[in-house]
This record gives sequence, structure tokens and C-alpha cells, in this order.
Amino acid sequence: MTVRPDFLKNISPYHGEVVRNFISKEIQQKLAHKLDIMPNGQTWYSDIYKKAIYGPMVFRDEELELVETIEELLPNYRILADLYLEKTPDDQGFPFHTDFDSIGFMERPEDMLTVWIPLTPVKEAGTGQLSIVMEEGAVRLSLIREANQLHSLVRIVNPSVPAHPPFQMTEHEFDYLERTKYTPSLDAGDALLFCNAFFHKSEDVQEGNRAAYILRLVPKDAKFSRTRLLGLKQLGQNLAVVNELLEQHYPTESN
Repeated sequence: MTVRPDFLKNISPYHGEVVRNFISKEIQQKLAHKLDIMPNGQTWYSDIYKKAIYGPMVFRDEELELVETIEELLPNYRILADLYLEKTPDDQGFPFHTDFDSIGFMERPEDMLTVWIPLTPVKEAGTGQLSIVMEEGAVRLSLIREANQLHSLVRIVNPSVPAHPPFQMTEHEFDYLERTKYTPSLDAGDALLFCNAFFHKSEDVQEGNRAAYILRLVPKDAKFSRTRLLGLKQLGQNLAVVNELLEQHYPTESN
């Protein structure tokens, strides 16, 4: 992996890192079985993936020991939410994006950490790898996108706020992301840890089925934004987690 400048290192030393053998073969099998028997989710993810379950919350299953795994690896973080995605050659997947739209609960959503765990090997092109961009220009671009998204959520909560031009990247900027992306080779059970502010994309699957389980981590002392939570609730995004956080931090708004 290339050396990152101080601007990126200061986000977190853990972001943009590969962890080998993050979960054992035994845990992989148990996790895959639990997710396989769950029905497909009713979410906009289902439009672009064979199967998408937003918030199965299987990390709470003590048999999987995921909470303990995170506690040992990243003691200052806790698991907030999870996601499961199966992708086939017929599925479009996501182009370059950040996760502010659906998971930006926090006052500082760029502090969120994603743990992307393939349950099938993604070692080469055509297997559905995940690419991320850890360049300073891309991170600054993503923070502009975050500001735009926050403005949109504010308008949902308070429609009197004036409209703002939508965030759109130019063809030049997309080319820059493609040129500077990092696409690691991962075996089943490995993990790619990266910052919520990093642009990332799902690469194509040429044959078979790619399965990935994703954890969303937050610092244990994270502060959650009332405006963001209410905006995401009105959008119907990740309601199980949004409602839990409202009940915990803003109980008068949870009804």
C-alpha cells in the first residue's frame, strides 16, 4: 500500500487497511448460513444486487464473536450497524460513492469506519472486488459531498431552508477516482477497513456469486446529529438503527 500524506493519516491510522483472516472459516460458515436463510430486504439496494439485507444485525449473535473481534482489533470503536450484499454478473452494483447518504448519523460522519468482509474470494478482476480511493483530493471532494448531503437533510427537516444545487462530479473527477483507486486482493474472511469519507465502488462480477458482509463502526464517544437522524428517518433510510439512536439520544423525537 502506498504511503498516505499526513492529511489522510490524521483521519485515522486504521483507515484503508487490509486485515487478513479477520474471521475464521468456522465463523464464515456460521455467518454465511445465517445470512443465506434470511429473506431479501425491502430496500433500494435490492434494485442493484441479487440480495441485499440492510441491517440484519447478526453481529449481535454472540456465537459469531464479532463484537469481541472488533473490541480486540479496535478497542475505541463499536459496531453500530451491518449490511449484506450478494452480487452476480447481472447486478450493476454501486459506482464511486461515499456512505454519507444512508449512514451519515453522526456529527462527524467521516469518523465512521467500514469493515468490508468478502465471504467469497475476491482476488482478481471479475470477482467483485471493492476499490477505494485514499487520495487527498478525493477525500476533500467527499467532504464537499458531505456538506451538500447535510444541506439536503436540513431541508427535509426544515423545508424553509433554500434549495441548493445538487452535488455532481465531473467526468474529469470520475476519471481521477478511477485512475487513483486501490483494489486489494482479498480471500474469504479477510477484511478491508476504510474511512466513511473515502470514495469506493463495487467492481464487476463476471461469473458466479459474490457475497460480502459489511460492518459499520463508530467511535465509542461518537456524537449523533439530531438533524441527520430526523432527515434519514423521513427518507426511510436504515430505520432500525435510526430509531434506536433517536430513542437513546433524542427520546422526544423518537415517536
